Amino acid sequence: MQQSGRHDIIVIGGGIVGASIAWHLTVSGAKVHLLSEKPGGIATPNSFAWINASWGNPRAYFDLRMRSIAEWKRLAKDVPTLPLSFAGGLCWDMSQADLTTYASQHSGWGYAIAEVDAVRIAAIEPALNDVPNTALYAAMEGVAEPQASAEILIADAQR
Repeated sequence: MQQSGRHDIIVIGGGIVGASIAWHLTVSGAKVHLLSEKPGGIATPNSFAWINASWGNPRAYFDLRMRSIAEWKRLAKDVPTLPLSFAGGLCWDMSQADLTTYASQHSGWGYAIAEVDAVRIAAIEPALNDVPNTALYAAMEGVAEPQASAEILIADAQR
């Protein structure tokens, strides 16, 4: 039994989840041993890493995802080298009725989401080849470079 109050903890997996766990434990004072097949993990390099509270989920899950957005932004302050971008996201892959329902529900829950026209879409995504007539723009959404984020968290935890 350890008397010092500092615990040795083994984290298995060096993807974004394991890296985040290891980083948070290290910051809280734990001595962490990370076991991973390779830095950045196996699944993480294949992740799209879209940070959002998008459609198709009940309110409780929406709230969890909103907390995730806030936590990513907090983490970016603690580890400013994380490759994150919160430039928002566009959605137009459903019927107009479904887009309207989605926007109404989520804006009622406090999500910054609005319908935008083709001119605004082209300004947001200038490299988009086929610009739709309308889309929803969710200003709070972001993206992480998943493998690089995992590697940076691991490196920061080791210092």
